[in-house]
Amino acid sequence: MEEVSEVKIPAFTPSDPSMWFTMLESTFEIAVPKPITTFRTKYNHCFVSLPSETAMSVRDIIISPEKTDPYAQLKSEIISRCGENKTQELLVG
Repeated sequence: MEEVSEVKIPAFTPSDPSMWFTMLESTFEIAVPKPITTFRTKYNHCFVSLPSETAMSVRDIIISPEKTDPYAQLKSEIISRCGENKTQELLVG
């Protein structure tokens, strides 16, 4: 039987998704009994930890993730769609 790593995922930070991913990746590195290294497992942990509003903003990616590295794709799109858009909204007023 394969061991399952235990992780405590930090709460998503909509105001700074880049920082959240930095914390998330550190969490993957210190998972017990072994680090989480597979892209699919990282993707799954990330996806189930997202608030509904954020998940809806990347719905297309969640429904049809790329096969090679779905985690990198999801990370990139969340940062692009949520981080920049929120900053622009604040600047525009």
